[in-house]
Amino acid sequence: MNSASESNSYPIPSDRTTPDRQWEIFLVAAHLSGPDLKVISVSRLAAEVQLRNDTVGAVAGFLQAVGLLQGARGNYALTSAGWAIAEMHKQDETQARLLLQAQFLEHWPTASTLECLHDAPVEQKMLGRRLHKDLPGKSRRGLYLIEWLVRALIVQRDSSMRISASAALVASGQRSGAASKPQRTVEPGTVMGMTREELRSLPPRKYIAVLDQLAALVSLDPA
Repeated sequence: MNSASESNSYPIPSDRTTPDRQWEIFLVAAHLSGPDLKVISVSRLAAEVQLRNDTVGAVAGFLQAVGLLQGARGNYALTSAGWAIAEMHKQDETQARLLLQAQFLEHWPTASTLECLHDAPVEQKMLGRRLHKDLPGKSRRGLYLIEWLVRALIVQRDSSMRISASAALVASGQRSGAASKPQRTVEPGTVMGMTREELRSLPPRKYIAVLDQLAALVSLDPA
């Protein structure tokens, strides 16, 4: 795949307000839209969060691109997936993030994200530059995107601010790239595409991360 053209297809968050404020805007939108998924205007949402209409509109565009909102032209409603995430967030933040992960994996260009992480773990600022490549707007958009990917458990960040792909992202990227890249046959007795010997050879932290991600995937799709 062409990484430059794929980068242009990333849903990129606005650089006008922080990722934490963007998450807050989503939660307020959930409150206003409610279980009936009522349509709300950007102007009403902006008044609730006390931000400019154009700022909130830019955030809403990103939330729509990742499947949390639906609508256009300044009028949006939550999707059913967005409502489920917002409701779960009230009860269990970790489970809400797992639901958000499933939503991102459905809407995200996983193969090109993995390409940006080809020499993982990648220092956060470097990854931000890679993700922002060829995109309009300020460079911090790449860093804001990383914050969203961390929240959605698409990537992992260690104490040294280095970023690596989650096991769920790796598995999704392998599936999406199956048509364009030759893949080895997955034989019985493998886990996340790895044999028992390969699992045993992983460093302890990576081994635990794989098990955690496997448990998360099973909980999302027990079938």
